[in-house]
Amino acid sequence: MLAETAVLEPEEAFAAELPAPPMAVGGLLEVEVKRWHGAADSRVYGWQRMAVRDALRLQDDTFRCPECLGRVRLRRASVEKNVGDHAEHYSKNTGCSLGNCFTGEKQLHVKPLN
Repeated sequence: MLAETAVLEPEEAFAAELPAPPMAVGGLLEVEVKRWHGAADSRVYGWQRMAVRDALRLQDDTFRCPECLGRVRLRRASVEKNVGDHAEHYSKNTGCSLGNCFTGEKQLHVKPLN
């Protein structure tokens, strides 16, 4: 009796060797940062929403959650931990569905950044 073996196409064999892409933690893939934005004739200083991967390039250290307005820290992707670029709340907010401890009822952070 001969054992049946699967023959992979070259692309499939290469893809099988690659590690899985990093996954995001929770839902905090976008943050808000206070900066100048808008067209030259109508620039406004205020909170601007952007992807965490873009925020990591900024020389800024104050970011907030777009949902609960609580302060967040940015985290780079880690292959070892299998996570992508993401943000984490400095202090847990059970009222934020983007955090990892949401209880089901949305509420602003107790110390929102304005």
